Amino acid sequence: MAGELLIITGETDGSATSGEVPLDSDLFHSKVKYFRIPRGCKAKIWFKKASGEGETLFTLEYTHDVTAEPPAWKPIEHMKLASKGELSLDKRRPVIVRSITGKEAIHITWSQPTAAKAYVELGVEIE
Repeated sequence: MAGELLIITGETDGSATSGEVPLDSDLFHSKVKYFRIPRGCKAKIWFKKASGEGETLFTLEYTHDVTAEPPAWKPIEHMKLASKGELSLDKRRPVIVRSITGKEAIHITWSQPTAAKAYVELGVEIE
């Protein structure tokens, strides 16, 4: 049985050249720094989209313990915009991130040579 597809979006502020992407969704009350995967579930990331006004590297990262100070984030995948434009990556086989303890989470960081607005979107199914 398939779960519901959750669309998670985020954008850079256009004034810095690196940082964490604030994440948003229609299910969130406000923007968040990370998305915590419910205990015993897995997050299937079916697609990623990125667009921007200039060169941007987005990095999808994962941690086993978001409650640690600081969390140890590990890169899962990179999405690089070489210049102004859009990049869309659909997966026949999704990226799967499992949660055993409920402390596991994902977040997105970005870096740019010159500050510019950029946007990212993930299609995440929770099972």
